[in-house]
Amino acid sequence: MKIVTLATPTVVKNELRQPVEGPLIVSDGEAARLKENNLLDGEPEDLPDEASDTDPEDLDGMTVADLHILVTKEGVPLNDATKKADIIAAIKKHREPAA
Repeated sequence: MKIVTLATPTVVKNELRQPVEGPLIVSDGEAARLKENNLLDGEPEDLPDEASDTDPEDLDGMTVADLHILVTKEGVPLNDATKKADIIAAIKKHREPAA
């Protein structure tokens, strides 16, 4: 898995994604495709094993990139959330026990 930042609006996983969304987590093959087509801002980075050394409960202290890693690991549906506060709200909602 790779972390990429888009340079232009681009279709990723059959969905139009915007550069303002920030870093995205994609497969190695998808990262290679995006790079070959000059659609990235910078080089793809390897997805770290751990999002960071921060406490996973301290969502406010995490970067947007770390939150995206957490979202991927926990399978949180973002439903077009791109702002840090919206991503944190989606994570908290996903973690709530089912009623």
